[in-house]
Amino acid sequence: MSRLTSLKKPDLRPAPAPVRWGAIALAGVIAWSAMAAMSRPAQAAWVVPFLKPAPVAKPVLPDQSWMDDMPEKPGAHAKGKIAVFAFKGDDVYEPVRAAVVKMLRAKGLNVTASLRPVDSAAQFREMSYTLNLGAFVEGEIIGEGPHQTAVIHLRSGMTGKRIASTRLQGATPQIVGTVGHKVWPALGGAMMHSCSSAARPRQREREPLRIEAGTTLDSDRS
Repeated sequence: MSRLTSLKKPDLRPAPAPVRWGAIALAGVIAWSAMAAMSRPAQAAWVVPFLKPAPVAKPVLPDQSWMDDMPEKPGAHAKGKIAVFAFKGDDVYEPVRAAVVKMLRAKGLNVTASLRPVDSAAQFREMSYTLNLGAFVEGEIIGEGPHQTAVIHLRSGMTGKRIASTRLQGATPQIVGTVGHKVWPALGGAMMHSCSSAARPRQREREPLRIEAGTTLDSDRS
């Protein structure tokens, strides 16, 4: 028999069961010790992100208090009373009209934003006489996006006709930002003149239409 065949073959049989289970138990003890040694803040860091999601921010709506008519302060003397009608084509919260109303109030004018326009010059004159309005402001927004044009008209309370106009161009935020230093230079002088003219004594053109309640119709008399 040669020397190579005389060597013993290695023992490839698995280790006895007690040895294997002992190694597994030792690994479990080591893992448990590591977890026990972990600090409570470290353990909490794993759980908090899943239990407490970040709050969702709610959208903030624009302030609409400018639409309310402001009562005159005792002892204060307004430079005139103006009505600003809704602007056709303005956004849902009317940012352009809001900027005009706030600007006119800052100039010392008594501004009402709760009225609706009428149909004819005679009706505007009647509204001016009845409500002591010196002028009316009308507006329209044309176009979309950055290519918008805001056309703002001034109507006299004395004549009921338009006497001045101005145009603002750009996107809505740009138009709102230019109201303060463009609208007043363009319309302010004519507006104050119209208010001073309306403040003078004047006569009503015609008696207001009256309907007497309880009047019997001819058809009911038969």
